[in-house]
Amino acid sequence: MIKSSQKKRNYLICEIKRHQVAYYADDCPKISDRDYDKLVRELFSLDSELDIPRSLTEKTLGVGYKKKDEFSSVKHTIPMLSLDNAFDFNELDQFFCKVEEFCRKTNMCSPPVYCAELKLDGVAVSLIYVDGKLTTAATRGDGINGENITENVMGMQGVPYILDFRRLQKNNVKFNNQSFLEIRGEVVFLKDDFKTFNKNQEKSSEKLFANPRNAAAGSLRQLDAAVTASRPLTFFAHGAGEIQGFTDNLFGNHSIFLEFLEKIGFKPLVPRVKNMQPQAIKDFISNVLTIRKDLAVEIDGIVVKVESFELQEKMGTTVRAPRFAIAYKLPSETVVTEILGIDVQVGRFGTLTPVARLKTVSIGGVKISNATLHNEEELEKKGVKIGDKVEVRRAGDVIPEIVRTLDDRTNERVIDKKLSFSMPDFCPSCGGKTRKPKGEAARRCGAGKKCPAQFEQSFIHFVGKKAMNIDGLGAKVIKQLIDEKLILSFADIYKLNRIQLENLERFGRKSAKKLLESINKSRTSTPAKLLYSLGIRHVGVQTAKSICESIESFEELFSISSEKLSTIKDIGPVVVDSVLSFFKNTQNLKLTQELIGEIVFEEEEIKKSGVFAGKSVIFTGALKVLKRIEAQDLVQKNGGTISSTVNKNTNLCVVGEKAGSKEAAARKLGVRVITEEDFLEMIEVRK
Repeated sequence: MIKSSQKKRNYLICEIKRHQVAYYADDCPKISDRDYDKLVRELFSLDSELDIPRSLTEKTLGVGYKKKDEFSSVKHTIPMLSLDNAFDFNELDQFFCKVEEFCRKTNMCSPPVYCAELKLDGVAVSLIYVDGKLTTAATRGDGINGENITENVMGMQGVPYILDFRRLQKNNVKFNNQSFLEIRGEVVFLKDDFKTFNKNQEKSSEKLFANPRNAAAGSLRQLDAAVTASRPLTFFAHGAGEIQGFTDNLFGNHSIFLEFLEKIGFKPLVPRVKNMQPQAIKDFISNVLTIRKDLAVEIDGIVVKVESFELQEKMGTTVRAPRFAIAYKLPSETVVTEILGIDVQVGRFGTLTPVARLKTVSIGGVKISNATLHNEEELEKKGVKIGDKVEVRRAGDVIPEIVRTLDDRTNERVIDKKLSFSMPDFCPSCGGKTRKPKGEAARRCGAGKKCPAQFEQSFIHFVGKKAMNIDGLGAKVIKQLIDEKLILSFADIYKLNRIQLENLERFGRKSAKKLLESINKSRTSTPAKLLYSLGIRHVGVQTAKSICESIESFEELFSISSEKLSTIKDIGPVVVDSVLSFFKNTQNLKLTQELIGEIVFEEEEIKKSGVFAGKSVIFTGALKVLKRIEAQDLVQKNGGTISSTVNKNTNLCVVGEKAGSKEAAARKLGVRVITEEDFLEMIEVRK
């Protein structure tokens, strides 16, 4: 029995260590956090049965993982520990009972109060400030020694280089000239920044990251600091290590310390609560569960701490974790299921996207039966096979995607039943030969609109809200119209009549009339909307506007020169080639000419004067007073143009709440950065 238990113990330690390497060293976890925590708990439970002291188990597990040899070492003067976990309110109550029991034993009169804050799913980092200036930054490493990443955090969002002690002086806070302050926190990718980053990675045929935590870890530990600087990382401070040179009574409790951090230039962790009793902490956790999907950053739990620094110090720590704090782990937003098959979808430009058919599961109350595999390179990298067990999540709580395949240590008979999958050499829609263009991650069908799938997708794009905005003409109706051969070109939409529509499935007199009214309404449009609706590759909404502002008539595009296109602001060689190629095609030219015969142009009012005349303006973050679209409209009405990316031509960056990487990029390029209030004052709009 003892031999069997010892064998199991050795297996558990081996598995835990293997997953620590995957998570901390390789930034590529093989199992979910919850499954890892189960392994750890199983080891603690087994060691308890074997009468092995908890301290010895903790020492065996360690904290984090040893540093990479490529980085110099930084020794933490106070170890960077991990946290014990609670998975339900019963386990949280056990933590509260332990704290209260400790207070009774030590004759502390007042009942303990607690604070709670978000547990960010990122990379733990320590920042050291000497006399208010950043001198050293380090990762957690193994808790004792971390990696020196000082150059990598310079200029990072949320990392001040010089601390703003002036505000403290105004409040008569005293500190010595020689101060030492170690700030601890988490480096993360904000959700929006992560989505944009992965899209750019895909466009550049570079590595895609499974989740924001992996992306943050991989970015932070780049040997080239310039690579890290190019990625939209954000630091949030949540605690302290060693502190010297400040008055003893400056920080009475944890919440006061967090307020101090905000005053000297760090980003606050919100939402959070302070000076609470256990029930209020539980209410906070329940509330976070309801708003979790709306938070700007990924979280995997709530950290609950004793407020009082005095009580924290008295309670102390174990080898691995503090006794005064615990992490309440939130339910995973990923689920495990099985791949039943893999289909291939064909997009508007012929892009072949593999989509996994899944054994139906529920994520956040939504039934999931399909998940994207993005492209051929991603499919190969993940090594997905039909029959695999996979971890699935809803990316941005919308699009289901496969995070990773799970470790399979089953017998060979099961593995043999799995079927490998490779992208097809011929288009599943038209049968045409597919190819993978050099430098691109995706395989494509080159048949263009001769391919039924691309033909159908082009119509769906044409009628979309940002294009011709024909309400009621959805994907199912478009498919019916194509199948009945009622629309062969975009112009045919404007030739539809009531009888044709009434003969369609699920159409009656009222629905036919309503759709025709919507079609007729779309006849009045702008040149920019028409150009965008044509679906020319690389021509988005703003690019279409820039082009149409630079021409006298739409027909000018039929014979426009590459020289003229190249002079248009924010238009690069890729867009130039795409536009020229489209209008050189005789069929595209003929279809566009037919379409112009059905459309009446209502020119967009573009002012050539105003406070933003000749200026390119970009917005980042959430605005309080105006909606983003309203603010952009005000810029254009005051002579300016809207930019979607920060570059050397950007003149102004307007920042709202939770501004992302665009603000940092603007400051780096010397672009003027203003608040929404400044913006409103410039255009003389009253709140």
